Amino acid sequence: MTALPTPHERPSSDALHSHLASIPEYSTPRIQFYYSSLPSRKHSNPTGYSAALAWWRKTLQDLVQRGLLGDDKLSLHVDEPLREQLRWDSVGRPTSLGVIIAELAQTSDLVPRATYLSAPTPQSIGVASLLARPFWWGLSKVWGSGDGVDLGEGADDKEWARRKGDYVVPDLVEKAASTLLPLLPSLHPTALSRLYTLRTFRDKLGGLSLPGVTLSEGDCAVIKFAAPHSTPSAPLSITDSDRSSLTLSSSLASLTHSIDSLTALIASEKAAASQLLADKKPLALVKARLANRKRAERLLEERVGQRAKVEEVVWAIERAKGDEETLSALSLGATTLRSVLSSPTLQLSNISATTSALDDALISASEVSDAVDAIGAGQLGAEGEDEVEAELRGLQEEEERKERTEEDRRERERVREVEQKLGKARVPVEGKQDGKVPGGKDQAETGEVRKEALPA
Repeated sequence: MTALPTPHERPSSDALHSHLASIPEYSTPRIQFYYSSLPSRKHSNPTGYSAALAWWRKTLQDLVQRGLLGDDKLSLHVDEPLREQLRWDSVGRPTSLGVIIAELAQTSDLVPRATYLSAPTPQSIGVASLLARPFWWGLSKVWGSGDGVDLGEGADDKEWARRKGDYVVPDLVEKAASTLLPLLPSLHPTALSRLYTLRTFRDKLGGLSLPGVTLSEGDCAVIKFAAPHSTPSAPLSITDSDRSSLTLSSSLASLTHSIDSLTALIASEKAAASQLLADKKPLALVKARLANRKRAERLLEERVGQRAKVEEVVWAIERAKGDEETLSALSLGATTLRSVLSSPTLQLSNISATTSALDDALISASEVSDAVDAIGAGQLGAEGEDEVEAELRGLQEEEERKERTEEDRRERERVREVEQKLGKARVPVEGKQDGKVPGGKDQAETGEVRKEALPA
């Protein structure tokens, strides 16, 4: 199933104009050059011509991604409304838009939608190995236009007439695919979960592909994500089995929706019957409601049974697909292992030779190390070694004496400090008369003086 053409909805011109006003070039005289006739500038001013193409490439891609040129976020619709959308007050419409589109098509920055969707399965590169059409890119030899760009007289009008149509923006496709890649493990727990219709893809992933926007149905086709172990060279396509599985999944979703609706209807009819009875309405109306409820209950029973059968088939397919993927992975693993083991490096004879060579190298290294150590150790001779040892012991003893001397000095300092503190604490006894202390009091009366004066 491929995407069907849809009317290209145009966004609010106010939003587009507001965004264009935020682009710096639209507030400078440079915009006059970008909107002027460019073909003659390619030879007279090649640098300016290249700069203009680069600016238009960036600007158009940005406008498409934001959805400011239409509902699609991966495609550009080249038509008369586009030129009118890009009209700017001071310079009018872009004169060379046709030539610009032609140049971007030449470099595959824009690819005709029909060419893009009908191209053969690409050689996988990067994310392309995980996503089916339209989430792939890289066939510039197929996409590139075979016709050159007309730069002669009247080139603007000629190219505009030739280049009208729908174009895919491969850079945006790549960006959308790359954004989805980290999400795949949690999004696809089963084999069938890797299949999407236009609607289910848009509902589930359309808002996750590009920041701030949701993909349109025109951006999507039936998408199949490859199994995690798929080889990059394996062609990826939508098979009849995939379409059948997708039909079953859609039927299952439809049955589930029908069951939910019938359940709600049964409850509603019961409540209506109760209300009619409470309001003393004719019994015929009450019976009609109850009859509807019974019919809904019978249909609900049938739908539940049908869903159970479809679920059984779906799970059987799911199991078979899982088994197929597992066996494919095992087969790939066996092939890879045989390829690795067939390497001459891993042959038993080579392993033995390598081990022997390593042992010889280690022995040689040890001998060299011993020889170097012997050279270093033999420079002083036996007598010189003894003198070094004796000098070392002398230094060690001298260090120990210094440490003991320093310890003795600190001890004496501590003793002197204690004695000084005790001397200051004594009460003076000079001037003592008749057993009295100065002040005329008997010593007995002041017996506590010395006691209190001494430290506790």
